[in-house]
Amino acid sequence: MSVFPSIFQSPDEQGQGGDGSSVVKRAKRIESHALVDIRMSAWNPLSVASAVLLDLSWQGFKLEFVNSVKIKPGTNLIMNIPLASFGILAPAKLKLKIQVKWYDARMLRAGGIFEPESHEQDYLIQKIIDVLTLRGAPEDAGQFKQNPRAS
Repeated sequence: MSVFPSIFQSPDEQGQGGDGSSVVKRAKRIESHALVDIRMSAWNPLSVASAVLLDLSWQGFKLEFVNSVKIKPGTNLIMNIPLASFGILAPAKLKLKIQVKWYDARMLRAGGIFEPESHEQDYLIQKIIDVLTLRGAPEDAGQFKQNPRAS
């Protein structure tokens, strides 16, 4: 028996992704379209960029910036999400640390993960997801989990 046949198998035959990691299915993302503020620097309160939170799930989010910004993958930022637009009256906003995983400078879009620091932040993220699901926000494939309510 030779070692070579196992080396030359395609990633599909091995049951793994091309980099040797197992394939993990992404969680369904729920569209949001909420306006958020992104602090580009923890030490400079004046370096704030506006963005639209396009979609989110427990595994991450996607943003579209209003103006061009200079960020790169691995950058840690702070996102402020106003909660009034989700019908959550207290607290007024959710302040989350985020980490950028990818950035497309041409489309001004970025994606990344949340880094919640407390159970309250976890609760508020879940509350936002619940509110968007009840409102009938479309998921990945554009399908509704529930019928949207008439406004």
